[in-house]
Amino acid sequence: MKGAVLFAIALASMMASAHSRKTLSLSGPGWLCDGEEVCIPHTWNSLDGADGSPAGEPPPASGMSIAADSYLRKAARYSRRLPDPTPGMRQFVRFEAVSRKAEVYVNGRFAGSHVGAFTAFAFEVTDLLRSSDNVLEVVADNRWDPDVAPLSADYTLFGGIYRGVEWIETPQVCIDPVTDGACGVELDVNTNGTVKAKIRILGGPDEERVFKVENPELWSPESPKLYEREFAIESGDSVKVRFGFRTVEFREDGFYLNGTKRKLRGVNRHQDAGLCGWAAKPEDEDRDFALIAETGADAVRLAHYPQSPHVYDICDEKGILVWSEVPAINWLSASPKFKANLLQQAREMVAQNRNHPCVFAWSLFNEIYNDVPEDRAEEGWMEDILEVVRGEIKRMDPSRPVVAASDRPARRRLNDLPDQLAFNAYPGWYGDTTIEEDMANWFNASGRDILGISEYGAGGNPFEHLDPLPAGRLDPGGPVHPEETQVRLHAADYSAIAQDGRIWGSFVWAMFDFAADARREGGKNGINDKGLVTRDRSVRKDAFYFYKANWSKEPVLHVCSQRMAETTNAAVTVVGFSSCGDVTLLVNGHPVGTQTPDQVKVVTWTGVPLAEGENVIILETADGARAVRRIVRSTR
Repeated sequence: MKGAVLFAIALASMMASAHSRKTLSLSGPGWLCDGEEVCIPHTWNSLDGADGSPAGEPPPASGMSIAADSYLRKAARYSRRLPDPTPGMRQFVRFEAVSRKAEVYVNGRFAGSHVGAFTAFAFEVTDLLRSSDNVLEVVADNRWDPDVAPLSADYTLFGGIYRGVEWIETPQVCIDPVTDGACGVELDVNTNGTVKAKIRILGGPDEERVFKVENPELWSPESPKLYEREFAIESGDSVKVRFGFRTVEFREDGFYLNGTKRKLRGVNRHQDAGLCGWAAKPEDEDRDFALIAETGADAVRLAHYPQSPHVYDICDEKGILVWSEVPAINWLSASPKFKANLLQQAREMVAQNRNHPCVFAWSLFNEIYNDVPEDRAEEGWMEDILEVVRGEIKRMDPSRPVVAASDRPARRRLNDLPDQLAFNAYPGWYGDTTIEEDMANWFNASGRDILGISEYGAGGNPFEHLDPLPAGRLDPGGPVHPEETQVRLHAADYSAIAQDGRIWGSFVWAMFDFAADARREGGKNGINDKGLVTRDRSVRKDAFYFYKANWSKEPVLHVCSQRMAETTNAAVTVVGFSSCGDVTLLVNGHPVGTQTPDQVKVVTWTGVPLAEGENVIILETADGARAVRRIVRSTR
């Protein structure tokens, strides 16, 4: 009898294994795009999406012209062979993202469509399959559409199947891989160790489970502890989910993680990964977040849309807090289709990413009313749309605050929609104010006791230099964006931010240069050059080391303007950053003086005389650390 029971258990185990979920990547080679061989992820805009508007054509005056951008916007047809289906199983095809609209066909028959460039989606294709020789086709379309968010954006909207694709086989009763593109398991996590799981099931009733983790270790940037649980159902299907225990909240005096107040030190990141555009591989994203971690940042704003699943996984693992944003940018449409699409994209963002402990807030919008046509600027109707979106986010996930990035202090109703507000400010770059004046104006207009700074910064071309810098503002749309100007403005801005206890967090704009095809400025067309690192990731600009000196636990000694190889000036300005204590300046072996770094780790000498020919400028600390700059003074 005992043997029969053991045999039955073993047989049941074998049957469950035979009918368990199988997932196969469809990324990589084997694809055609309009008849040409390509690898997924793929975009057709990797070059023309970052080469600027045609010569002689002025940059667009309004985001409305996004409908006629100078890079290729089209509908392209992708195709590939599918694996042979396993008899008795259900088959699904899952896409991590297609820009901006997708229609999916199997063997010429329609499987489904998805509208929105930044979230995952899946379709069941079981009934469309033959026993073999199945063909998957996807029409990807990045053309402007008045019913699809975003309507306007200061970045290139690359086209293509630019994230990964999966083939999923499940038993007939399975954990749902379709609804909202999510994994089918929704967790509510309490720091006392209690976890409630809602499991959405196709072919059977949904399930709810509760389990307990004893003495859970809390997730934080200092200790990003993750747990993993496999959720299995009777049919043999199962899904693994990672999660963490932590609390996030805003109180009257700031942001709190696990009951402890912290001032977030963040950067903004676009998903543009350099020469491949949006078609980033996991190793490209690993590289990006290694650079972000090198600065010592503890937070990232994913501007201006949800980014890849791998990005959220990295942030879970590295302990980087995430601001995840709905792609509601600049202006909205009152059409029912647009409102439905924006609501769908918000719902998918939350459903797909709510189990990640790194996500500390959902962001509702960026710079609404920034680029609205004059005949659409009346007060109120865009707030009505956003209020519905906010309500849906809160319904789905009441555990996280809703934030937003605004640049319209007078729009009181707009700015009251989020639980906490942040503002985009570029004092000294786009305006003549100081950041202290900007902050005072915003606090007065908003009526809030605390605010975040969601964007601040300046353009910086690491191969353009100017010394001495002019006292006034440079032309931000002009051909020269000296690296020295970027350093000066970041140092001034961050000094004010660091001292103001009302600021709950700040996010540098931006971590990396990115494609903005309409731009022609800073000596390079098609690029927004406000990054701390160049778009190809080859150069860490001086401003990168400014934040590393202020945020990182590593000792930093850096001398700026090292790429300024020549000058005709008799004297130069020497700027450096030190987290290693006092700094001595030596020029051609002769000491000039010693300084104690200021509160943001900066040392500055002006009017440092140069000899004719090559000059060696050294910053040195008491422990022997050195940073070297070489410059040739020419009298011609």
